[in-house]
Amino acid sequence: MGYGLSKPVLTTGIVEIDRLMGGLLPGDNVVWEVDSGAPVDKFISSFLAACEAEGSPVTYISFNRSPQTIHRACSEGMSQGAFHLVDCFSSGKGNNDQVFLDFYKSAEEPVRGSVLHVANPSDPAELEKALTEAGAAAGASTQYIFDSLTGMLDLWGDEDVVLRFFGHICPRLFDLSTIAYWLLETEAHSQRFLAKVRHITQVVLEIGISRGMRTLTLRKAANRRSTAIGVPQWFRIVDGKLAVAAESREDRELSLLTRMGEALGTALTPGSFLEETMTVLASELGMIRGTVVLLDRATGKLRIAAAHGLSAAERARGEYDVGEGITGHVVKTGLPTIAPDIHKDPRFLNRTAARLVDAAWPIAFICVPLKVDNETVGALSVDRPCAAEAVLDKDLRLLSIVASLVSQVLKINQLLKVDKDEILLRDEQTVRELRSRYRLENLIGQSKAVQQVLATAATAAKSNAPILISGETGTGKELVANVIHYNSPRSKGPLVKVNCGALPETLLESELFGHVKGAFTGAIQNRKGRFELADRGTLFLDEVAEMSPRVQVKVLRVLQEGEFEPVGGSRTLQVDVRIVAATNVDLKEAVREGKFRQDLYYRLHVVPIHLPPLRDRREDIPLLVDHFLEKYNRENGKSVTKITREVLDRLLEYSWPGNVRELENCVEHAVVMSPGNTLTASILPPEILADVSAKGPRKSPCANLSIEAEIRALIERSFKTAEESAGAREQLHTWIERTIISRALAEGLSQRTLATKLGLSRTTLRKRIEEYGIEG
Repeated sequence: MGYGLSKPVLTTGIVEIDRLMGGLLPGDNVVWEVDSGAPVDKFISSFLAACEAEGSPVTYISFNRSPQTIHRACSEGMSQGAFHLVDCFSSGKGNNDQVFLDFYKSAEEPVRGSVLHVANPSDPAELEKALTEAGAAAGASTQYIFDSLTGMLDLWGDEDVVLRFFGHICPRLFDLSTIAYWLLETEAHSQRFLAKVRHITQVVLEIGISRGMRTLTLRKAANRRSTAIGVPQWFRIVDGKLAVAAESREDRELSLLTRMGEALGTALTPGSFLEETMTVLASELGMIRGTVVLLDRATGKLRIAAAHGLSAAERARGEYDVGEGITGHVVKTGLPTIAPDIHKDPRFLNRTAARLVDAAWPIAFICVPLKVDNETVGALSVDRPCAAEAVLDKDLRLLSIVASLVSQVLKINQLLKVDKDEILLRDEQTVRELRSRYRLENLIGQSKAVQQVLATAATAAKSNAPILISGETGTGKELVANVIHYNSPRSKGPLVKVNCGALPETLLESELFGHVKGAFTGAIQNRKGRFELADRGTLFLDEVAEMSPRVQVKVLRVLQEGEFEPVGGSRTLQVDVRIVAATNVDLKEAVREGKFRQDLYYRLHVVPIHLPPLRDRREDIPLLVDHFLEKYNRENGKSVTKITREVLDRLLEYSWPGNVRELENCVEHAVVMSPGNTLTASILPPEILADVSAKGPRKSPCANLSIEAEIRALIERSFKTAEESAGAREQLHTWIERTIISRALAEGLSQRTLATKLGLSRTTLRKRIEEYGIEG
């Protein structure tokens, strides 16, 4: 925004400030940034006295003080009719209460009533209309004081609304030839909000506390002819009056470096650190604009990674080739550069088009390289008001120190990225391995019960619904939970497991929900709970029936609301967790007995999966045995590949009270203890032998089942895929026929009788005996 030379120059009320910045021009927006307790009223009094001397009317817009209080504090000493008041207030204290603006004309008006009323002050158009009317009545040189913007936010409740209001009303105040003062309590607002307010307004005056003394800081406005001040000037309160503080350049540099040291707290989030660096340089070095450009190795281009004083569109245009313009030259050579006046330097490209508004005034440009391990990876640059060569050299030296800090942060994050990428790669490999291990088809069993479990698990895995797995101990509930997680959309997230029956109530609550420091004896630090650790993943709650009523209530809340508080804490945490629960008891019966909450039962019982005991699916035993043989042969370096029919019969006869877990233990024991490559009955655990002996032999249907199971196991061991099995029909037929012929002849059956039984001629039978090498 340019300023016409014909416009009058007005005073701030403070000679030292007028000397530094040349006074105020109509259209200026001034922000007083205050810390709590800063003496703003003293500065306002000096300003009002200056306005009275110049004959300039003042309009005070209040957001948090009563009209009577403001009049008593501010109107005394001003001519009748020169002080006007706008009071912004709410009809109540609720968020949905209506907000009004009322305009008053003099000290008496608050008692007599307003002369203008604005029903919706957050609408800039309504306020603009009212200001236009008030300004026309008061005169062209009206000056406005907007009281605490913190109060404005309290009324309007939205920073974005306030920023949109700023963006509209500030240019209109310029058009009205007014000067607007805004009071902003910095401690109450985010850095994002403060930065945008500073960008919209033209001049910033800060009142704060530095090293124990109250100070006021001036930031030089853009597009303003004034003495080169290098870094912001500081003032102090002396005997109730503002005076220039005798602080050296070195003191200000120390303040800048101190703030940079504080910014290092965000070093592990480089985007935040770079933006904070821009904020510090704008505050302490008095820069108008600043950028950090980094080299994109994929494209070879230099792109803006952080900036101050540039719009999003201007940042998007900031792309350079290495060697192009001043910035590209600094990256190419690795040497810093000063351009005393960018308008006279042909190397300056103004690629962002942000300097077009500065054409009337000389602007200096300082650019320094960012180096990691002696390799230039980017550049840090600032625009600042033109100044003496000695001042620019000092700024270059200071900026080089800042650049070294930025470079170290970039190096740290490069190293962390390498480590992170390696970790992510390992994690990805681990997830792939787990997905392979827990494929649905890896659930072993051909029984109808197992096939039903597979079908339900495959469908349920694709959803986020809670799952309740029931079954006796040892049936494989945890294995099914693994299969569901690693075949679900959450497979890249964590799978966290808790055995609810292994912990007492107090420890289980802390284990699930975490605790804060001091929540109980021994809680010496904050600790995350399993729900928080399982965020965006799956939480497996085993033995869920063992949870106490108190814990059940908190688990129910997580299922319903997705939130909880850690033990001893008041902060509510939000989580996105899929729960898979397991139980070996009848939960319906537990509900009837009052031991388990009915509402929690139905929240968990969305997808029920029941695992039958092994004794009810004996046809799966041969496949399981074959699987465990392969597993424990591999783990123990053994080659036990054969099982006698007696062993298989005994395994099929046993009742397996410990289910699959007991069978696995039995096979592992047999593999370890077997002296050769064949499992014999002598190495079976005694309880299996005793159980079968007590019951006596069962001829049917287990005899037929054992033969069928033996053939099935033979096929599984000999052919790795179903396709291989289908293509080996002739070979299987040969094996069976040779076995039958050999056994029949060994038992004394005549060739004539055997040929009749097999449906063969005696000639064909004799050929088969010769082909198979059987002694007849």
